[in-house]
Amino acid sequence: MLLADIERQGGRRVKIERILRLAILHDLAESLTFDISKSYLEYLGKEGEAIKRKLERAAWTHITKNIPSMRGDYMELMAEFDAEETLESQIVHAADMLDILFQIVEYRRRGYPKAVLGDLWTSTNRRLKGVGLPSVRRLHRIAVRGYRATA
Repeated sequence: MLLADIERQGGRRVKIERILRLAILHDLAESLTFDISKSYLEYLGKEGEAIKRKLERAAWTHITKNIPSMRGDYMELMAEFDAEETLESQIVHAADMLDILFQIVEYRRRGYPKAVLGDLWTSTNRRLKGVGLPSVRRLHRIAVRGYRATA
């Protein structure tokens, strides 16, 4: 939500309800599949991302199986989320990655060793650098400063 508000302040038209729907449905699917980090899936090579998408799609199908009247709408949201082409889906993906970085900063503050969290930080940080949204760059800088302060 914060990312969307920052984008709005910058003059971009953002569909807040769409962001909330995408985020909630994404997290609902992760309640069944857990939050599988893309950095962990890198060990599987090119198949890793496909496996994650397949698991999430299966979770969304399971969630919507008893509500056929809304299944099409939710599957449309899933497709939008996966494609990551709309501003709203980009915001949700970025929020998911920023969440990981801020969790790592907090774990580091609590004394978790860098060796345990370093690979996840590096891969997530690298992916976020490619996101061109001003809101993401702004919060990413805050996360990086927090991480450096824990060194």
